[in-house]
Amino acid sequence: MKLSAMGSIVLLFLLAACGSDASKGWVLGSTYDSDIKTIAIPVVQNATYDREVGYLLTNALIREVETRTPWRVVDETVADTLLEVSIQKVDLKQLSQSRLTQLDQEMAVQLTVDWNWERLDNNTTITGWDGMGTSGMFFPSNPLGEPIELGRLESVQMMARAIVDRMAESW
Repeated sequence: MKLSAMGSIVLLFLLAACGSDASKGWVLGSTYDSDIKTIAIPVVQNATYDREVGYLLTNALIREVETRTPWRVVDETVADTLLEVSIQKVDLKQLSQSRLTQLDQEMAVQLTVDWNWERLDNNTTITGWDGMGTSGMFFPSNPLGEPIELGRLESVQMMARAIVDRMAESW
């Protein structure tokens, strides 16, 4: 009996110590801005010759926002905010080479994007980043013989995760 009463007092004390302002420490509830409920994510603009990567990044961003945040992805006409992303570069970089065959053993797909997240009610920028980069690795030589798509997909998923992480930090 004494233990449960003591446990209740400790729990009440801990709950009272938590606040509602995330900038001042621990918080009960969401750390996201409650004014923002929806976000529009148009198809990612692509300034490179790698046509598929723009659509992959768009789908990855939608999936990350809907699974990791309280926001819903909706059409731009009814959204609270707009996330605009443009791919600036997609490069292949050799990471290692076989000493015997001189063939590439490890390659990286490097993805560089510019993005901007803004409120649509007053056209103010919430956050953004020019030149954000990620890399996805794949092994093109035997015995693995992985296709470039594996590196591209890893790079795109890492980019979507990094953008959503940065959006969540903006509070």
